[in-house]
Amino acid sequence: MHILPSWLIIWQWCGGLLLIGVNAAAALPLITALTLLIGRRGQARFCAYGAGLLARLGFVLSWLGLPVMLGGLLSLLYTLRDTGHAPGALSPWTPVMLPYSLTLLLWLTGMLWAGLLSRACARAPLPPVRRRPEEDRYTAGDVKGRLWLCGLAGLCFFATWISRYWPFAALPSGMDLGQVASVILADALHNYFMAFAPAGALALLFLLRARRDAAAAGFGENELERAARWCALWATIGYIPFCLDRWGLALGYLLRGAVPDRLMPQIYALIPLTAAIACWGALLAMPRPLRRSWLIGLGLILLALRESLPHILRLAGHG
Repeated sequence: MHILPSWLIIWQWCGGLLLIGVNAAAALPLITALTLLIGRRGQARFCAYGAGLLARLGFVLSWLGLPVMLGGLLSLLYTLRDTGHAPGALSPWTPVMLPYSLTLLLWLTGMLWAGLLSRACARAPLPPVRRRPEEDRYTAGDVKGRLWLCGLAGLCFFATWISRYWPFAALPSGMDLGQVASVILADALHNYFMAFAPAGALALLFLLRARRDAAAAGFGENELERAARWCALWATIGYIPFCLDRWGLALGYLLRGAVPDRLMPQIYALIPLTAAIACWGALLAMPRPLRRSWLIGLGLILLALRESLPHILRLAGHG
């Protein structure tokens, strides 16, 4: 069995922590689009302002994708060198490199659209203040350009989950193209839905920082509380299907009395992840969620612990 050196495990550990921000960046364009669409029914001024904050956060976080992809490429090159291949002779378009080179190209394209979205939101004037709530709305045509940019950025980021796992060298034995596409698309949708959790969690943290600017722009505490619950909603629901599935699998093995060693790191990682969901869920029910900043921070710490545990266990076993 091939054993990675400690420095590479630590590099992958750092990449796993950065992946929290990368996944958030992938999901934020869709949350931004939904925020803009809510403004058609009311709270148009605040929805447009909040969408601008989300777009800016998404573009900043998207830069984290570059070192993460570099780390994945270094791991591949190290493995190829260790197995006797010559990494220097590989083209970016060879089957073994395409999951990395094509993913990087798609991510850079998504970053371009995310940057244009952030600029468009920053330059778009806020709707005027309305005295009557029923007038505080806009039409989809007013935000059509921003919605298109949200869709293009989100589509490019989503496509990276497909390119990352597509078998460019050859289809798996016994599977045709349709079956492979169905499996990979389902897995990509599953991963993209999970990305809503770090997106909501980091948006909550960003909202803590931006609430003074929002207050200066004329938005009251009630509006900020609604924004906090909107972010907490995404943070809560993103990992619920994953946790239910994995806890069911773990309990099944525990009831049979034999848990495979390969599953133990995943079971350990489920504990802080479930606790993080509880923190974000509590924010949905509590009054004045932004005053519970310790819960926001604790949820992110637990999420980082979940990403760290498998690498810590690998380092412990490596020693």
